[in-house]
Amino acid sequence: MMTISLIILAVAQATQPVETDRQAQVSALPQGAEVITVRGRRESKFDTAAAAVLLRGEGIATVDDVATAVPGVWMVNDQDPGTNILSIRGATTDRLQQASVAMVLDGLPLADTELFTPRFYDVNAIEVLKGPQGALFGKNASGGVIGIRTGQGVSYLQAALGTGGLGEIEAAHTFSLTPQWNLRAAGLWSSADGWITNTTLNRLVDAVETRSGRLRLTGPALGWDFDIKFQYLEDEGGAAWASSNNVTGKNAGRLSGKVLINPIGDYPGQSKRRWGQGVAKVSRPFANGTVSAYIARDSYAKRWDEELDYRPGPLTFFGFPAFPNGIQPIRQPIDVRATTAEVRWVSDDNQDFTHQWGLFVQDTDKDRTDDFGPLLFGGPAPRYLTRSRQTSIFGGLGYHVTPELKLEAQGRLDQDQRSQTILSQVGGPVVSRRDGTFERFQPRVTAQWLSGGTNLFLTYGEAYRPGGFNPTPAASSIWKTTYRPEITTSLEGGWKQRLPIASGQLEFNVFSNKVEDYQNYTFIDNQSVTLNVDEVTVRGLEASLVLKPVEGFDLLASYALADTKIERFIATDPLLGSPATRNYSGKIIPNAPRDTGKVSAIYRMGLDKLILTGRIDANYAGKTFYEIDNVLYSPARWWSDLTLSAATGDWTASLQAQNLTDERWAISAFGQGMTGLLAGLGPGGPFDTFTINRGRKITFSLRREF
Repeated sequence: MMTISLIILAVAQATQPVETDRQAQVSALPQGAEVITVRGRRESKFDTAAAAVLLRGEGIATVDDVATAVPGVWMVNDQDPGTNILSIRGATTDRLQQASVAMVLDGLPLADTELFTPRFYDVNAIEVLKGPQGALFGKNASGGVIGIRTGQGVSYLQAALGTGGLGEIEAAHTFSLTPQWNLRAAGLWSSADGWITNTTLNRLVDAVETRSGRLRLTGPALGWDFDIKFQYLEDEGGAAWASSNNVTGKNAGRLSGKVLINPIGDYPGQSKRRWGQGVAKVSRPFANGTVSAYIARDSYAKRWDEELDYRPGPLTFFGFPAFPNGIQPIRQPIDVRATTAEVRWVSDDNQDFTHQWGLFVQDTDKDRTDDFGPLLFGGPAPRYLTRSRQTSIFGGLGYHVTPELKLEAQGRLDQDQRSQTILSQVGGPVVSRRDGTFERFQPRVTAQWLSGGTNLFLTYGEAYRPGGFNPTPAASSIWKTTYRPEITTSLEGGWKQRLPIASGQLEFNVFSNKVEDYQNYTFIDNQSVTLNVDEVTVRGLEASLVLKPVEGFDLLASYALADTKIERFIATDPLLGSPATRNYSGKIIPNAPRDTGKVSAIYRMGLDKLILTGRIDANYAGKTFYEIDNVLYSPARWWSDLTLSAATGDWTASLQAQNLTDERWAISAFGQGMTGLLAGLGPGGPFDTFTINRGRKITFSLRREF
């Protein structure tokens, strides 16, 4: 903290006031251009030498909505609230590992994947950058970046009612404290009884209630622009609504049809999360650019309990009556504390030579206890204390060789000092302690040709995820105490073209990624461990087309393909255990579909003072494997969404139907092929566990802007 304060103070003293018109410092952008800021400066989305997607905040409530809206992005919510797998272009995170996609909230990279899933509100825009972005965002951006901008819109009050007993109130208002200082207050209350029925308990199991608030104070003082934000979020409800069936035996691993059953467990489970965040930012003009700094503090706590077998009645273990009440309850309390600070200097963009430089520090403490109840057979619950300090220096240069040709070079040196202490129980003696330092320089270089309505670019980039620590291996175990960093190298070509007909725009990208030491989570020898896959290749393409054939009518189509392949990997056989092995070469990376797509039609018409809008979306997700053995999978599927709205003056009424035809599919799964534990449970086993989607949801909302 002392180092962070000295850095900010030094920058403040070195940047005395300069006589500059602030408006003149805003880069000249094409009229009507869609503007993104996630790369650290305001720039036209079309002119950016990157695969970028811009979403408006309306209708985007969670990261799952972002994944539905943007092909190539995918989300798996696994086991309990907060445990998730977010992937872009096949780069996936799995369970206990660090992220492979950076989530940036109002310019602040979030410190842990547990912070990715809370409900959004007062959202102005969401920006998605695809492909390795380690040069600007550091570790954990091998798939890309999702940036969220909040609190910059109009004042509003919105209420919603929907199926599943859904009720919501969302509001935001900007108070003018002085001619230059504003206070924006925003809040959300959301409650739902649920959409998933447990057939054994005859009750809904996915109820959730969310309460959240945000205060944001902005204004100038002493030559600086201040942006101070405090927010708090709390939600509670059901835990996992997973179910069990012998999908592998009955359906050859295909999660569809009669094997895809509603939850049948006899223990409902519950969860509760709290997240508080405070951020202080300052910025000011400096030397034909802007210097900025921020410091932030996050505090997060999650408590939940559930059953692990997701089945009713007593269970046997290899024929013995080991669990008379099933495997319940199990708990895994998690606490995350993070302090983040950054200093950045960005030049104006309206010049031939541009640059940005920065320093970044993030300290994260994560405290997790694995209380697996009956599985401990009376033993203590181990506690894992993980500490991380990420220190980074980064910079970027851009140069217009000619008015059309621009070269960019960016780089970031990341160092992650990590340690993990394992206690035998909460407050118990130390079982083991591991320390390690993982560091890497991540470059990104781009050549771009931008002329008129054509944008061509070629990019080489690298990114990495730091290594980490596994439980202590046995003498026969194939895994190591420390798993290695995951290194991604990528070559990408992009083409953006404004079309001379129908106000159209075409975008096309091709990429080839090589991943060394891919980090794969698995459960073997009754331990949760991460194994390094020797080499994975990912080759793919993305295409999108926007047409406006007549006034008020838009057609949009997009498609993303990420063809993944494990080139070399021999690991422990999960059924036989160590030292038996299995060859996984040629398999597909789990937890991300091979391809995704979307086709949308939007029509707007004016009727006196009333503006009517209708939108229909047809969404597609290809075959998705859930484990590295590629046995358990969801087949390819289509589903559709419909939105109707009517607006007059400051009022807007909307009717939204998500998953209009009530399609059902698995959203996560854990199979008998990856753990001897599930294979040995009975009666009726072996069986797999999986979580199903919530089916059709219909919501009516009324919004007033003022």
